[in-house]
Amino acid sequence: MNSQSTNSSSAMFSDSLMSADDALSFLIDSASVTAMTEAVSLDDSLGRILASDIHSTINVPGFDNSAMDGYTIALNDNQVAQENLSFDVVDRIAAGSTGNDLKIGNAARIFTGAPIPNGANTVVMQEECTLSKDKSQITVKRAINLNENIRPTGNDILKDNVILSSGRQIKPQDISLAASVGVGELVVFKKIKVGVFFTGDELVEPGNPLTPGKIYNSNRYALVALLKQVGCDVINLGNIEDKLDATCEALEALESQCDLIMTTGGVSVGEEDHVKPAVEKLGELNLWKIRMKPGKPLAYGKVKQTPFIGLPGNPVSSFVTFCIFSLPFIKKMQGNSNYESKILKVKTNFDCKRAKPRREYARVRIDHSTETPLASLFPKQGSDVMSSVVWADGIVEIPENTTFETGTILNYYSMSELTR
Repeated sequence: MNSQSTNSSSAMFSDSLMSADDALSFLIDSASVTAMTEAVSLDDSLGRILASDIHSTINVPGFDNSAMDGYTIALNDNQVAQENLSFDVVDRIAAGSTGNDLKIGNAARIFTGAPIPNGANTVVMQEECTLSKDKSQITVKRAINLNENIRPTGNDILKDNVILSSGRQIKPQDISLAASVGVGELVVFKKIKVGVFFTGDELVEPGNPLTPGKIYNSNRYALVALLKQVGCDVINLGNIEDKLDATCEALEALESQCDLIMTTGGVSVGEEDHVKPAVEKLGELNLWKIRMKPGKPLAYGKVKQTPFIGLPGNPVSSFVTFCIFSLPFIKKMQGNSNYESKILKVKTNFDCKRAKPRREYARVRIDHSTETPLASLFPKQGSDVMSSVVWADGIVEIPENTTFETGTILNYYSMSELTR
């Protein structure tokens, strides 16, 4: 058993604060991609992370075919670009069937997706063809060119091409593309298992009455929902007794069956904060304070060999630090090559007259009626105001030690980007 503890030079016990950028880099560098994979059917692959490149074993389409309903014609060289030409209709080719060879000067009725017969070298849409009364001949008034409305072999996909790359989160259109080359199942990374539990004698489960000094445990439900939404399997021990032995037992129980352990609160240095000493007893703990608001306390370490992340206890702090720091870590563990959160640019509908020493992640609502989206602040930005997260479209990043006027361009993370 590893019994290392955080040394006195740790940022947790010093006055220095780690920058948000350094903390994020530290976490991402610490994440290891899961080595476990499994094959799943196309119907069960949506949202999973592809574990190997998919190569096409065929051309798509596998034959030259018609791009529309009309008539395919065998043009003579001297008929190219000529007007008012007539052709004998000698065949009918539906999708799924093959036609007979066409001789020069002949045409065949053809439907979208049907193969172009030997000898044919163009397709004219039916609206541009005048059919004789006995339907034996067509006349095309306009000039005709070679290879009109023909989709050539391999127009979409060439044999041996990589059509989907490892690390991609599978979307409906990806499933369609895989099916189009005959792939019936995909090799994906297994879902990572995240174990969670919660401590605090002040916590009460929703549905029960509150007594003096108690609060409802909202963090439990937020964290479990966030993990499930990003495709994790969750092992939830719920609320455990707020004692060191009980905390150690919970960590050991999760370590043996999980890829990651997460908690909220309990990682400070108070006498009632048992998560920190429990993690140190069973493994190692790297704790830091981040130069950010809301948030600041965040813990990362290992319980034996299983990664551990401890989020702050305040509900907004817990939510924001999960989105900014834990989510990229989890996505990388999942094998997702697109683990970095997408940053957009927005214009502020507010100013900042006083420079603040910590980077602030403020909850905002976006007005898309302007050329550059306009961000307005929720009036209460406290770490206890969870209604700000529900109200917001996303989060703007206000740099530390900065003042600015209304109309300043800032980095913005949409809530949908931060929670999936």
